[in-house]
Amino acid sequence: MKRRTMPLVAGCLLSAAKGVRMLLALAVMVASPPAAAQMSAADHASHHPGTGTDSAMPVSGAAMASPQSTKAASANPMAAMMKQMMSPSPAATGTGGMGGTAAPMGCCGPMGPKPFYPSLMQWPVLTDEARRAVRAEALTRLGSGAEAVTAEQSRLHHALASNDFAAAGDAIKGAREGLALADSGANALKGLAEGKAPREIALTWFKNQNGIDGAEQMATDSGLSWWHIVAMALLAAALLTALLLRQARLRRITSLVERLTPGSPIVQTATVSPTAPPATAQPNVSAGALPASAANAPSPIQRPWKGVLRIKAIFDETPNVKTFRLMERDQGPIPFSFLPGQYATITSEIDGQKVRRSYTISSSPTQRDYIELTIKREQYGLESRHLHDHADTGDLLEISAPAGRFFFTGKEADGIVLIAGGVGITPMMSVLRSLTDRSYEHDIFLLYGVNTPADLIFREECDHLARRHPKLHVAYVVSKTEGSEWHGPTGYMTADFIAASVPDIAKRRVHLCGPPPMMTAVKEALAQLNVPSDQVKTEEFAPPKGGPVLETEPTEPEAAPPAVVPVQAAPIPSAHATVTFSKSGKTGPLAPDQSVLEAAEAIGVTIDYDCRAGTCGRCKVQLRQGQVAMEVEDALAADEKADGIILACQAKSAGDLVVDA
Repeated sequence: MKRRTMPLVAGCLLSAAKGVRMLLALAVMVASPPAAAQMSAADHASHHPGTGTDSAMPVSGAAMASPQSTKAASANPMAAMMKQMMSPSPAATGTGGMGGTAAPMGCCGPMGPKPFYPSLMQWPVLTDEARRAVRAEALTRLGSGAEAVTAEQSRLHHALASNDFAAAGDAIKGAREGLALADSGANALKGLAEGKAPREIALTWFKNQNGIDGAEQMATDSGLSWWHIVAMALLAAALLTALLLRQARLRRITSLVERLTPGSPIVQTATVSPTAPPATAQPNVSAGALPASAANAPSPIQRPWKGVLRIKAIFDETPNVKTFRLMERDQGPIPFSFLPGQYATITSEIDGQKVRRSYTISSSPTQRDYIELTIKREQYGLESRHLHDHADTGDLLEISAPAGRFFFTGKEADGIVLIAGGVGITPMMSVLRSLTDRSYEHDIFLLYGVNTPADLIFREECDHLARRHPKLHVAYVVSKTEGSEWHGPTGYMTADFIAASVPDIAKRRVHLCGPPPMMTAVKEALAQLNVPSDQVKTEEFAPPKGGPVLETEPTEPEAAPPAVVPVQAAPIPSAHATVTFSKSGKTGPLAPDQSVLEAAEAIGVTIDYDCRAGTCGRCKVQLRQGQVAMEVEDALAADEKADGIILACQAKSAGDLVVDA
């Protein structure tokens, strides 16, 4: 509820509370038995055989029963009635009479006949004779109360002088009763002087006693004034509005919790409707930075979280691979959930340039206190070199996560074969840790190939997990063993090696990640083993071309020679065409195997990007002239393609181009 509505609501609450108090007072008065003042002396005496007429109206409080008043009461029934009405009682004075004497028992209840002010509620009009009687008794009440206050004040002084605090308390109590007695008489005289009806005199008294202010009509025949009805209606409307606002807020909170709760985005296979968190970006795939998802993988729906995490620990995995453990600054839970195999994007400013690179989250999503990024230092990798050479514990990193569609939670198939090359082990490690954390009941096969035994990442942990989990089977293969005590398989990840390591491979789901040459060779080997292509999910390294000759942003080279077919990094191709960027007014060379994004970076034209793999769509630009070929164009809709929109990270051409950038 907005702040400016609070005074109105507070007023409504106060008014409603006063109305309730008034209703209770009226209910007590209405529900009381008829006053003895309305009975005749004979009717009252009939209830008390053997008593005289004078005893029909017992008077409580000796101070009120003077000989003169008794005589007047005997001579005039009305005076006797008024005298009884004016007797001090709990309802009129708040006590049982002066000195705390309780009202005598009578026929009209344990407290006797109705006392002064409640009795007035039964009198619509007072005759002149009754008015005189009321006035006389009111004066007597006022005088007696004043005398009592004076006497009790003297008693209080004496008690305080003698340190008799019990007597002081009694004196204070007596003074309070005297004040109440005098006040009741004064109010009756005031009402008579103003010519008020008995009911109005009584209502004024009750208003004063209950702290109800205002000169408006406090009660109608129905018991409520129009102001109370309006106030309560406003209060009901305010409460209803507050409930509706609270309900809307709870719905928003519930929706947010469902998106952020670990495990809420359930992953699906390519043949099932997706419910996994979305990939708005694919990894920048340098060796060690993360890969593009398979084209036939499901499309996630959760938007990535963006914020800052702190480096809490750095672990050396191999001579050129480090794991960075990232945590919340206050060490609370990680503020996003992810699926095993997804990645995070780091945004840094290095030498005045904004650099974005994506790396697989190698830790398990079952671990909620941190994430880990395992990164290989590349010779020309701007971000990887910066992290390896300059990042330290306590540093803050700008992170966007999660993203990626290359994941496996265990629900997509009964069993999994994980084939990795080099730093492609990182998404597999997240899957492996997640499945073993949850005691996955089906077979898990990990086939891992590297150049040398020293390049095996997470070897000790994988061996440890295999000993603890009988369903996990791990096999390594290295292409070079010089200078090491390697006793395992040597060579490449051939069809024979795969068949020997995984029984019934043709019936199993396969996840494959590593450098492109290695993956090409493994896919051919799987085809030889009759593994259906739709059972093979890949995460490809597709690093940007180019090298240190680029002055604006050194890009990362091809991955190191894979475990299957050692290859040399391709040289930068020669440019045979040009690309003109119409908005920037710049023109530069465009090699046949160079993307428009890489050509733009080479001459200092800024095109926004994220994944560099053709799936996030951040690098969309308008092609004004020429023709391009794009290996991946998942991020483009059919109408965008028809309108000449291209992905700068994928667009290549052998001819001249004009692009809006």
